Amino acid sequence: MFKLYLQILLDYQNKASQMKKTIEIRIPKQLEMLCEILETTPEKVLQEFANNLSLDHHYTSGSDERRMAVEYFMRCSYGMHLFDFEEVERMFDALNNIRYSFINFGNDREQEYIIHRDKEYEALFKEWKAFKTNKEQGI
Repeated sequence: MFKLYLQILLDYQNKASQMKKTIEIRIPKQLEMLCEILETTPEKVLQEFANNLSLDHHYTSGSDERRMAVEYFMRCSYGMHLFDFEEVERMFDALNNIRYSFINFGNDREQEYIIHRDKEYEALFKEWKAFKTNKEQGI
């Protein structure tokens, strides 16, 4: 059983590593100083924020942190020049519903959940892209 779980975990990590994207950002000196004093790194802070914002069932800090990351994103109005507040909120609701669907699978069927989740992500992305295109064309 442990060997199977380890293989599933390795498969998941391999797939996750394929999704990595390297970006370059300016780290303000204040954040560098805070992180050094608090014995963490800007990379860790930003990675955990991205994990919480993604609403995945892995690698998040907890429900409050996920909620606050989404609230921050919404408060900053990212994408609001393209979508209404409620439309962006529905996107996050859909991501959260996928996260909650893990309950239907459980730890014993995690690999099945990952396949299901990835298909759901792809379907949502296609749906949102089509919705965006229709909005841009006034349909």
